[in-house]
Amino acid sequence: MARKPKSVIDIDKEIEALKAQRIASLEARADHIGKIAAKADLTTLEITDAELLKEFQAIAHRFRRKTDASDTPKA
Repeated sequence: MARKPKSVIDIDKEIEALKAQRIASLEARADHIGKIAAKADLTTLEITDAELLKEFQAIAHRFRRKTDASDTPKA
């Protein structure tokens, strides 16, 4: 028995639902990271947003490098 293909409207609804889930997931992750930053006492530092962003970007870069290195096939 063949399945009826989804309509474009149904696909669009699924896409919107997934976008909402993605936003909720990103917000939850941001809250979690914020709590970790507070535990690390970052909230008491006198640091500009630009400086803090630069440091967070450096951390992200360092962890992406580790992930990229582990994804590289070994000969």
